[in-house]
Amino acid sequence: MAVVDLNVNRSLVVSNFDGYKLSFDPVPVLRQELECDPVRQELAADDFSLLHAQLFDLQNHLFADPWMRHYSYFFNVRHQLVQCRYDPLIGHADGQRVVYTMDYRDQGDGHKPNLTDYNYTLIFVSERFCVICDGRTSYHLIDTGDRSRSGPQEWQRITHTRVNSTIEFHGFILYDARLDMVKECKQISLVAGHVARRPAVGGRQTQIHFMDLTLGRWTQSLENNEWSYSVCQSLETTGSIFYCAFEPRAESLIIASNREVQTREQRKITDEAAVHAGPDAAANAVSETFASLLENGGEANYTWSQTIENVVITLEVPPFTLESDFNVRCTTCTVVVEYKTQVIFTASLYSNLDPDYPEWKIRTDGLEVVLAKKEHEHWPRLLAELEGGVAEQIISFEGGQMPIPNLADPVEECDIDNDDTKMVRFNLPSGSITHTIFLSSSPLLFTTTLRPGFPAAFATREGVDASIWLQMYQPTRPDEWSVRHEGQLHAFGYVLASKQQRKFTGCCPDLDYVVICESCRHVIIYRPHHDSASGLRKRNGPPVTLGKQSLITMPDHTGEILGMTTANNVITILSKKALLHLQV
Repeated sequence: MAVVDLNVNRSLVVSNFDGYKLSFDPVPVLRQELECDPVRQELAADDFSLLHAQLFDLQNHLFADPWMRHYSYFFNVRHQLVQCRYDPLIGHADGQRVVYTMDYRDQGDGHKPNLTDYNYTLIFVSERFCVICDGRTSYHLIDTGDRSRSGPQEWQRITHTRVNSTIEFHGFILYDARLDMVKECKQISLVAGHVARRPAVGGRQTQIHFMDLTLGRWTQSLENNEWSYSVCQSLETTGSIFYCAFEPRAESLIIASNREVQTREQRKITDEAAVHAGPDAAANAVSETFASLLENGGEANYTWSQTIENVVITLEVPPFTLESDFNVRCTTCTVVVEYKTQVIFTASLYSNLDPDYPEWKIRTDGLEVVLAKKEHEHWPRLLAELEGGVAEQIISFEGGQMPIPNLADPVEECDIDNDDTKMVRFNLPSGSITHTIFLSSSPLLFTTTLRPGFPAAFATREGVDASIWLQMYQPTRPDEWSVRHEGQLHAFGYVLASKQQRKFTGCCPDLDYVVICESCRHVIIYRPHHDSASGLRKRNGPPVTLGKQSLITMPDHTGEILGMTTANNVITILSKKALLHLQV
């Protein structure tokens, strides 16, 4: 499995960017009343997991058309798809019109409403086709015709099918769909998710919630133009889905999650191995490993690093160890690490410690022990003895996370790596993960669509900035995969870390602005490329560059914000009571 690095294009980084200045210039807001309320399914009484909460509360109910960015769509309580148009040439919002009505009864389930229904999802796959997932059991392939025409529109359903007829799940959300030409045939690849439960194997839990992903494919026949559907693969993860998109030609699916992504067969093999091993087998194996190590007069292997305030010792420990099974004791100059009753590491250190606050945590590379120095100074070595110690592990920033620009500033909470999220490339023909991007040092901030027909872009935090990345795929070399640094949102990494009430985040295709939308009333717009601060410059330095920040507060009666789309000069917002166009 190849590890892919996020290589920042330094030419896109602005070193003299000095933050955002609050602007009091008014932002024109065009308000339209809704003829019919938007539809939104609420959580059922037994849907209490974090996956359910993220799926329902953070879903964007306003759908953008990548081919016509000034057009947006939503479903109302009558199960009608409503088109919302904005004319950028005259800065005018046209009226809303119904372009398609779902046959809500046509589900093959006796026409009975179900409390476990999910919300509608809509994805445009070309200038003429879109796919609707009804939130229940089915996909619908729709011929939209020419969506730019001004006259009446009546979209036609071409075909529909169940997401997965081999399972009894009810309720799906469509994560991605794309249209490709494969061997002169049209092929639409789809991936939908359902939050399911299964019995837990081992541990204290009785049940586990997980996201079940179904990868399917529509193929059009050259002979009769009929569409046939087949399920290609099923994947599972117990973590949250932060990014899910096919690569071009849909031979692989790219997923970002904070838990492992497995096929159903791989998960069953893991569960069976855990059942045969028994609940105490893993713990016994760990104890035997440490006991054998101590009998031979050894200690756990370790590495160490330091900051001006702390010493960090990372001990190599076997898998399946629990953080609660370890104990760390220290005096002013010694440290002792125990696994249950066994001492696995002890040492006399170079200088004095603060013995009251040792911390330890299980990481992917071992047990991390953090000790506070009594004096804030650099240690030339870890151990008091001159011989026998391990050299300090120096952290290099080349090709990785950028350092904080001003090292005199204190480290903030958002600078600490506390996330195990990674992005993986699952290859369908081989049925395995071929590439991985570790995102613990570059947290994923949001996703967006920059170009029609291209996979979604994603933003990660790089230093104080947010970097925008696009997939790179080469048809002549399908075994290779990487991402390209597409753009930079200056200082937006720190801005986003401070916004605890954010619900939607997005940027326009040309990256001229980025917007944060809260669940009620407040919308904050940031323009990174706005002003050069009227010629101001730092002493003996380059001119200062400032961005522009605009705060829009909507009336209380607007209601909860349900969705948001962005275009190059307008932001469209859907609330419970109104549709708003913010002219930027």
